[in-house]
This record gives sequence, structure tokens and C-alpha cells, in this order.
Amino acid sequence: MKSMLACARALLLGLWAGWTGAAELLVSTGEYAPWSGARLPGQGFVNRVVREAFAREGVAVRFQYLPWARALEALRNGSVEASSFWFDDPDKAREFLYSAPLSEHRELLFHRKDLAVPAWARLQDLHGLRFGATRGYSYTAEFRQLAKQGAIEVEEADDDKTNLLKLLAGRIELFPIDEFTGWQLLASNAFPRGAHDLVTAEPRPFSIQYGHLLMLRSARNEQLMGRFNAGLAKLRADGTLERFRLDLYRGSGLGP
Repeated sequence: MKSMLACARALLLGLWAGWTGAAELLVSTGEYAPWSGARLPGQGFVNRVVREAFAREGVAVRFQYLPWARALEALRNGSVEASSFWFDDPDKAREFLYSAPLSEHRELLFHRKDLAVPAWARLQDLHGLRFGATRGYSYTAEFRQLAKQGAIEVEEADDDKTNLLKLLAGRIELFPIDEFTGWQLLASNAFPRGAHDLVTAEPRPFSIQYGHLLMLRSARNEQLMGRFNAGLAKLRADGTLERFRLDLYRGSGLGP
């Protein structure tokens, strides 16, 4: 009886290895400190969570770093099996499977301290000010619609660094970005000394977003995503996710 159970277990493990299609899953991602980054501890909070959640289900992963638009295209054309990480987006949800939330992001409108931003309750209250946006990012439906209608002026750039440099130079006036990412980037060696002190952020959030792992829609990937979500649930249940979150806050200087 024991030998039969052992054989069955070996068969299931073999089927699982074949089903995943590789010894490790290739996951596209990009640079967005402190959430993801090739040189960050654990490759950033989100990628640390992705790796550990898959590991709880016996799946190894390898991250491929690309510009964000290319990271999504790699998922779309099947060059990778998953992509980490993306905000909620109805258009993407029609094409891709979304995991359970991995991270919470408070996006703020960054601007120079010498800009007097009018009191606002809605984005259209800020018409007349030039917004920056990063190509390939998921912004709110309101932001995209207002930009499409011409109700607000939006200029795209290839990355956050370029947008923040444009902000400092006065070429754009408002830039929505995750508060962790914005402040860490401004304090990095990518910017002149003192750049951090020239900028502030509106206290009213531009948006509160949630990060997700994405996969192409298919029956196989529905099962694989189920395994990932099961691993993620284990991280929540045993306190690992909270420990990772506290590590993030301690490293950023923005949290408790």
C-alpha cells in the first residue's frame, strides 16, 4: 500500500513538473523601487512575495527585467509565463488573469514646492496644469478619460526618472507616482543633491492602487494562478507577508 502511495505521489509530482512547462517559471518585471528591482534586497517587496508564494507551492521562478511596456508585451506574446506587477485595469483584465492583491500603493501628485496648486477635489479642478505620465503604466480610468478628452494636459515619458527631471525643470507641473517610489528616487544618486528638498506632494491621494501578478487567460493558467494564490494565502496566514511589509517600511523611512 505504501509503495502504491509513493508511486502515485511521484506520478503527481512528475505531472506537475511537466504541467508547469519548465523547471522554473519566467516572470517579466521592471524597475520600480522599492517594489521591484534587480539590485534591491529580495529584488523588491513584490518580487520577494511572488517568489515566496510560488515556493510554498513548489514552483521556482526567475525574473526577467524589461522596460514596463516590453514586460507586458513579453507576457502577451508568450515569451514569459507571468508578469509582476500591475495595477487594476479593466482593459488588462479582459486579456489577463489577475492574482489576489500583492501590494497596496498610495499614489500622490508630486510637484515643485514653488508651485501653488489650487484646492482640488477632482482631477478636472487641476485643468491648466501639465501632468506627466509614464508610458506603459496603468493609471485610473478617470485620468485616462480626462486626458483623452483634453480636459487635462498629459505628457508621457519613458520612465519615472525622466518625468521627475521634467518636473524639476518646470516642463511638467504634476506627476502621479507611488509615494515610496517617488521619494526614494528623488533621494537617489540619479538626481542632483538637494532635488528631494525642492519637491513636495499633495496630501490628497491621486489614487490607491493594488499590485497583482498577471498571466494570459487559459485553462492551464487558471490552475497555475490558483496555486499562486494558495501560496500567497499561506504567506498571509503565517505572518510572512506582514514581516515583508514591515521590512519595506523600515527600509523606506516612510512607515511606522
